Amino acid sequence: MRRLGAVLLVFLLTLGLAACGSGSGDDGGDDSSSGGGGSEPITLGFAIGETGFMAAYDGPARTVAEYAIDDYNAKGGVDGREIKVVSADMKSKPELSGDAATEVLSNGADIVVTSCDFDMGSPAGIVAQEEGVLAMSTCAASTSFGPTGIGPLAFTMASAAGSFGSAMAEWAYEKKGFKDAFVLIDDTLEFCKQSGYGFSKRWEELGGKLGGEATFKQEDQSIASQINEIKAADPDLIYLTSYLPGLAGAVKQIRAAGIDAPILSDEDIDGDAWKDAVPGLSDVYFATSASIYGDDPDQKVNEVLDRYKNEEGKLPEFASFLTGYAMVEAIATAVEGAEGSTEGTALQEQLETFKNEPLLLPTTFTDEYHITLDRELRVMEIQDGVTSFVETWTPEVTPIPEGA
Repeated sequence: MRRLGAVLLVFLLTLGLAACGSGSGDDGGDDSSSGGGGSEPITLGFAIGETGFMAAYDGPARTVAEYAIDDYNAKGGVDGREIKVVSADMKSKPELSGDAATEVLSNGADIVVTSCDFDMGSPAGIVAQEEGVLAMSTCAASTSFGPTGIGPLAFTMASAAGSFGSAMAEWAYEKKGFKDAFVLIDDTLEFCKQSGYGFSKRWEELGGKLGGEATFKQEDQSIASQINEIKAADPDLIYLTSYLPGLAGAVKQIRAAGIDAPILSDEDIDGDAWKDAVPGLSDVYFATSASIYGDDPDQKVNEVLDRYKNEEGKLPEFASFLTGYAMVEAIATAVEGAEGSTEGTALQEQLETFKNEPLLLPTTFTDEYHITLDRELRVMEIQDGVTSFVETWTPEVTPIPEGA
């Protein structure tokens, strides 16, 4: 009887413990496995290019994202939840991007952070979408990074590629009085195609003449035929959109051919290292999200830049890395609005309410476009090899290619 009584007691205690530990009652138990609140950490899974050419973009963005994470954790986290990080290297290869997303998800990621480019990051975004998880790119600038190209759970902190082109078209036409333009597009990446489209479309809307348009590939060693087209057109300006190292080669060849027309571009022409290829480079203008030269008009931007330089020794070559800090701010704001939830659709709903949200880089999302189309940009100039801030410019219109 004593043995029977002991067995009965153990059975009753087991039932009681099971009921207390169910985590599904009203006792505040954690529900992190379904994206709910609770006290479990919020895990950001970085499926980015830690090696390869994308490391120059993805690495600095992650660094400042971790600054923001440290800042939030120092204040007690987000809705009482600490932020932590897991990561996987997609090695700057789009065919490995989805695998990297799968890896960080298997390691507990609540949100997948993808590489800083649509072509490189979209496979990871698709994997996250299929799992019902929010995907956030630091700086993929294609409007396709969202409902039209990946799905409703994909967002990016970049300014739309077309907004850079549009801003430069407006600035050149309205402030500089240029009338004739030639557009040269490196069509290797979606970013460049949309940047070039934004300039061309807006230029013609303003009444400017488009004297010609040509394309080339990043790996092309010579753009001699395109230069001949530029010479024949004799434009007031050249709008060039590419990325390094092909960008530097294109600029060098244009100037070596004796073409001294102003070159206008987007944020990928930023930085100093590449300018050694064209000593004394002048009459180059571009639009970017912020000035990395200590003269940005936003003090908060300058503070983050100073922090990076002090901790890392030098600044990155591109201002686009600042989106990493803004990304963490956006996620934290959305989680707080969703009452601690990290469930994909709950965060989507919150993010779609952003209207010039006062993050490090002010951000607007809509249910149609999960990218900011009208962020205030910085017009920069390069004269005698030195880059400096000219003025801010907010594009009035950002043209979007059909289907993008």
